[in-house]
Amino acid sequence: MILSVTSVLIFSVAFGQLKKFYSLNDEVAFDTVAFSLHATSGNCFVKSTPDLAESPLVIYGNPDLDKINPSFKFQIQKNTCRAQLDLQEFRSSSFGDGLVFAMLRSSEEENNYWKIHFDDKKIYRLDLNYGVGNADIDLSNSSIKSFKLKSGTADINVDYGKDRPNKIEMDTFKVQVDMGTFTSSHLELARAKHIIANVGFGRALLDLGKANNQRCQVKASVGAGNLDILIPDKNVPIIIYLKESPLCGVKLAPGFEQVEKNVYVNMAYSSKAQDLLTFNVDVALGSVSFNYKN
Repeated sequence: MILSVTSVLIFSVAFGQLKKFYSLNDEVAFDTVAFSLHATSGNCFVKSTPDLAESPLVIYGNPDLDKINPSFKFQIQKNTCRAQLDLQEFRSSSFGDGLVFAMLRSSEEENNYWKIHFDDKKIYRLDLNYGVGNADIDLSNSSIKSFKLKSGTADINVDYGKDRPNKIEMDTFKVQVDMGTFTSSHLELARAKHIIANVGFGRALLDLGKANNQRCQVKASVGAGNLDILIPDKNVPIIIYLKESPLCGVKLAPGFEQVEKNVYVNMAYSSKAQDLLTFNVDVALGSVSFNYKN
């Protein structure tokens, strides 16, 4: 296969630690990269970076090889390159196992740090799975077609820089938070048609505080956790469908009126509006809060 993967081990005198490096060489025509990451533990930094020396994916690492068994593989299917990075601990046989020992130990992830860079020229489908640790994900000025994120006990932040939206319309932005935390900034810049948020015992913040002049459907479920949603000002049409229980907590921003049981709209609502925001929220034991960003 002409497309090659480069794997280099570099010893750094400055840090005295082993560095791991993977990259995809763009020598075969493909327009989409489907990248999946499965990390039992560790700290990750993911960012769209222009001009990656004609490489659509570059990965730097600083793993503790006594604990982590990193592996990278890829294959070409039609116009898509499917790449997978696995960062599994030797004592964990699966992603779910990582959640068990994550609660029984202190955070010692300094020696398991990864930087993942992708360019701004390809279309990307990202599927990221984290057990325990931290991740900062900057999707500014990228071309993300779909985004899926699962967090065990990890703390995750997804950000879009101001005035640096997704270059293409995103189909689905999906987040699952088991016991960790998820925060977002300028999520409306994802230009997602569908946003899905499932919160178990953790906490999530969906920042949709600015209008983006397109329709978006947000579907959220909350078990025993907390979901905070930032919404635009009162000029943006919004409808909220709620499914709640007597044991949950729900807070709506001022300006909403109940038009039928568990259905709320603001004064700007119109079913035909091109920028309509639709929320379907199911709350069991936790809480959900809608607040204006400003």
